[in-house]
Amino acid sequence: MPTARGLMPELLEPWVTDIFYQKFTERELMYPKLFNDTPITTAFVDYFGIAGLGRFQVKAEGVPVGYDDPVQGDRKRTTVLSYALGVRFTEEMREDDQHGIISRLPADLANSARDSQERLAWGLVNDAHAGTTYTGLPEGDGTRRSLFNTVHSRLKDGGTWSNKVSPGVALSEVGLESAMTTFETMTSEEDRYITVTPKTLLIHPENRWEAMRLLESTGRVGTADNDMNTVSRMGLAPLVVPYITDQDSWSLWASKGDHTATYLNRKSLTKRSGVDGQTGDMYFIGQYRSEVDFNETRGAVGSAP
Repeated sequence: MPTARGLMPELLEPWVTDIFYQKFTERELMYPKLFNDTPITTAFVDYFGIAGLGRFQVKAEGVPVGYDDPVQGDRKRTTVLSYALGVRFTEEMREDDQHGIISRLPADLANSARDSQERLAWGLVNDAHAGTTYTGLPEGDGTRRSLFNTVHSRLKDGGTWSNKVSPGVALSEVGLESAMTTFETMTSEEDRYITVTPKTLLIHPENRWEAMRLLESTGRVGTADNDMNTVSRMGLAPLVVPYITDQDSWSLWASKGDHTATYLNRKSLTKRSGVDGQTGDMYFIGQYRSEVDFNETRGAVGSAP
C-alpha cells in the first residue's frame, strides 16, 4: 500500500517545529571485521571435506608397506537468498510534504539494508551453540553439527574433539586460558596437531569492560597479589558487537582465512525506482542477495555460560 496523505498528515503542516527522523549516525558495517567476505556468481555453492593420510605404522622386516587412502566427506550445499524492501508514495503525498521527509525515505533503504545484512551475518554467531539454522560440513559420522560443539567427529578415524568451553564459563581469565589451550591442542581431520592462533575476542557490549580489564591489565584482575595476567600478553583484540543476542556468551576467533565464517555476496545492494503510470505513485525498491555459512569448525572456540 502506498504512503498516502492520510497516513502522515503532520507532514502536510508547514508550521511543525521539528520532526525527529534519522537524527543519529548509523554504525559502520561490523561483520566484515570478522567474516570472510566472498563474492560468488552462482545461485548456490557446494562444499565437502577431505581427510588425508593417517600416521606411519611400524613395518616389520620382510613385510610389505601398508597403504592408506584419503577420506572424502559428504557434500553440503548452501543456497543464496534474496532480500528486498520497498517504499511507495502517492503523487499527492510526494507533492504536499512540507518537510522533505518523503524525499529522504528512499535513502533510508540503504540504512535498512545495512542493518539487515548485519543481522543476517551475526545470526550465524547467535546460532553457533545450538546449530538450529547453521551447521557445518558432514563430519566423520555423517552428522552436521553446530559451530561450537563438544563432539565434533573427525573424518579420518571418527574420533571426537571439542571447540567449546564446557561447562560454559563467563568471560574471565580462567575462561580465556581454557579457550586458548583448546586452540593450542587442536588437531586436523587426520588427528595431527595444527597451528591456529586466536586473534579476536568477540563479545557483546555488556562484556566490554571486563574485556578491557582482562586484555589491558598487567596483573591478574580482581586480586591483590602481583601474579601475572596471562591473557593480556596473548595479543587478543576485542570486537564489540551489539547484534549478539546472548550477552554472556563470548568466543575467540582466528584470523580471516583461518576460520570459515563467510558472508556470501551474490549481489550487492541495488536500488530501482519508477512511477506507476495510472496512479502517479512513485516507488523505490532495494534488493541484495546474500547468505552466511561456515564449514570447517576449527578456527573458533566459544563459551555460553
